[in-house]
Formats: sequence, structure tokens, C-alpha cells
Amino acid sequence: MKKRRFHPLGWRTGPLVALAMAMGMLSGCLGNGPDIKTQRIMDNFKKDKQERIVVDRNYQVGQRFRVEPGQVMIRNKLYTMVNENAGAYQAEMPIGFIGDGLRIDIAEGTLFRVADRMLVNGRLANLIALPAPPPAAPDVNAIFANEDGFLAPAVLRGGKLVTFAEFAVLPEKAKLSPILRESVKTSAGYVNYDVIYHGNVEQPYKDCRPQRTPGSAKTKAAAPANCGSGLHLDLSLVQYDPLQLDRIKTHTRSLYPVLNKELQIPGLKVTIHEATPVYVVFEVTKDDNAYTKPQKY
Repeated sequence: MKKRRFHPLGWRTGPLVALAMAMGMLSGCLGNGPDIKTQRIMDNFKKDKQERIVVDRNYQVGQRFRVEPGQVMIRNKLYTMVNENAGAYQAEMPIGFIGDGLRIDIAEGTLFRVADRMLVNGRLANLIALPAPPPAAPDVNAIFANEDGFLAPAVLRGGKLVTFAEFAVLPEKAKLSPILRESVKTSAGYVNYDVIYHGNVEQPYKDCRPQRTPGSAKTKAAAPANCGSGLHLDLSLVQYDPLQLDRIKTHTRSLYPVLNKELQIPGLKVTIHEATPVYVVFEVTKDDNAYTKPQKY
């Protein structure tokens, strides 16, 4: 019988891990161009609230990247998407709406638009206009549904709210399905901008006062008369509209001074390590909007 020789678990994986680490270090030292340096983390879901967190950045804090004129130097997107009722419902199955002897049959696939909201038994419900009044009650022109789509015990009859003492829905758990649209939850914060690099120049500084530390008192100290000269980056700041994510809300282009190798970009601290007529090497050293701990959903 042939004897089998057993080895510790890591005897083969050790060299492979070392090789992978070496390759990772070589590839991660200096990104070059938008394709190599782009890393995206998209579509994390908060399942309990059906929220989608969009995180899309082309950099990592503490790593160096190289950018050439015309390329996106910084792409910074962090916002939460939520599903909201678009003001319409659809019947996913045939539904019988019965109240105090009145029956309204709703065919599968029927679309309803929300016309208004009214209080039904102390609860705000959506008033939904019927495509056509029922034959048995030609003066009924609307029914009601709660926000979750379950039908409420009332109709709009002759322009007045009429509630039912006896009410039923067939099938028992049938409801109208809200037609949803995804939109930005602005209360959760919204970061969505690109910084495009155009080039760099050496010119005099217009204002070389040290930047105020957040939380410290403002001072009225005048800027020094002679600030000297130094590196300025020619950058475009493109900010996008939260109501239409692909629409540019503002687009400004300016020369940004680099003081003590530091460049100030909204929400970021950036160190410029090298600047040539062909490219700039930069590193994001602080990101106010980055996650510091893993999120649990």
C-alpha cells in the first residue's frame, strides 16, 4: 500500500501568498491613468430600508496616483438612493373591493394615479381615481389605498368621503403595488463631483495665509504683501445635480495653489508629490467622507 504523506495546511500556500503580495505591491505603488487607478464599490444595500448606498471613487487614501492633462484627477461620489412612490399604483392580480354591499372589481394590470390624500379613519390615505365608475354605483369615482398599497375602507362618492362599516378585499391579502422610482436621499448627505486636471504652472501666490483650523476663531489678519510664487494646478470642479445625477449643476475652472505640497479640494486633503509638464503625482491623505468602519446592514 502506498503511504500518504501529510503536510501542514500552509506549506503550499505560503509561496503563493508571498507572490500575490509582491505583485500587489508593485501594481499599487503608482496608478497610471484612469483605467488602472479606478476602483469602484457600488450598490451596497440597506435591506431593511431598501436603501442603496453609492460609493464611487478613483483613489484610495494613502496611495499615490498619476494624472495627465484631460483626465479625471478625483472622482468622489457618496450618496444614498431610496425607492419612493412615483404617485401611481398597479394591480398585480384581479381584486374585488367590497364595502357595505358595494363591489368594485379591479382587473389585473390596471394602472392608477394618485389624485390626492385624505384622512380615512384617522389615517392619511392616497385617493386613487378609478378609470371608470362601477356600473352599480356610477357616482363613485375614487377608492383609497394606504402608503403600502393595502386598500382602505372608503370611497369618494358624489365628491364626498364615504367610509364603510363592513369592508373586505378578495383575495384577502391583495393590494395595489406602488410604482416606485429611485431618488437621492438628500437628508443622508450628497457628495458627487469630479475634479479634472488640465495642467500646472508656476506663478505668484495671491494669498498665502495659513488655512484656518476647523473650529478655531476667525482672524482678520491681512495676507502678507509678498507671498512668493509656487505651483498652481489648473483644475475644473464639476458638481452634479442630485435630482438628475448625470446633469452638471456647476462647472468651475480655476488655478488652485499648492502650499507646502498641500492642495485643498472639497472634503479632501491632497499632497502633490511630483509635478511635471506631462503629469502630476498626488496622494489623498484625508477624506472627510470616507467610511472609517465597516457598515453593517
